[in-house]
Amino acid sequence: MPLLPHGEGEAEGQVLRGLRLAVELTVLILVIEAVGALFSRSLALTADAVHDLPDLVAFGVSWGALRATARGVTAESTYGAHRSEVFASLANASLILGSGLVFGYVGARALLAGGSFAGPVDALWLLAAAIPTLGLRAVNLSVLARIPGRVRDLNLRSVVVHLASDLVITGALLVAGVLLLVRPGSGWVDDAAALAIAAVLVFESFPLFRESWDVLGERIPRGLSVDQVVHTALSVPGVAEVHDVHVWSLCPTLVCMTAHVSVRNMSVQEWGTVAASLRRRMESEYGILHAVFEVEAAVS
Repeated sequence: MPLLPHGEGEAEGQVLRGLRLAVELTVLILVIEAVGALFSRSLALTADAVHDLPDLVAFGVSWGALRATARGVTAESTYGAHRSEVFASLANASLILGSGLVFGYVGARALLAGGSFAGPVDALWLLAAAIPTLGLRAVNLSVLARIPGRVRDLNLRSVVVHLASDLVITGALLVAGVLLLVRPGSGWVDDAAALAIAAVLVFESFPLFRESWDVLGERIPRGLSVDQVVHTALSVPGVAEVHDVHVWSLCPTLVCMTAHVSVRNMSVQEWGTVAASLRRRMESEYGILHAVFEVEAAVS
């Protein structure tokens, strides 16, 4: 029996190169921020530098999930390894949430104590790390954002969201650095920036958890409804009724459906034509790549 592909090629090429670049640039950012945190004594910069470590793990997990998907289907995994992308997204979300909670706790304690994290903050070292970090993250996000939307699976989207929030975090570092440069004694600014970074991390984890749960719970993709699908199916010539419709996702780039379709009086050969038309309409209008229709004669 031939093993038919189900979109595995979407995991290759541009996506994998983008993720590899994300890993390489994050290593460089980690070095810059680690040095800056050491000499600036900034809690906010320290938090972001430590946050680079789960970033590396998250990007590595995403890369590994896509490599697994790229291997395609096997006799044992007839849909391939698409669900590994969802588990990678859950891992990303967990790392982001955990980092945010830890940094939030440390930042709140420092702010309530009314002192700086490890002594007076050196604003020049803080800015010296934040400015190149902003440029590198902007390059990273630009490369991944140019990948066509149709091949942005859930865990790649989680990486893009991650990088976008990292830009916001870098913006908070720059603001803190400028304020501390103008008013060197305002140590609370650094603590407040650390809390802002923690809040961004916690906030960005929620949609990733929700999207992952949608897939694992076999919820119909958001923005799509059974009524829409049935309406389109009924517009195909020869279709009299559609029932027992199920729509779900193995991952956001692979939406599947099954349905029973009753057709008007026609030959068995014509049944195949109707089923082929239904599959084309589902793919072109809703992006449903794997649609199976059980065709039956309509009851007179």
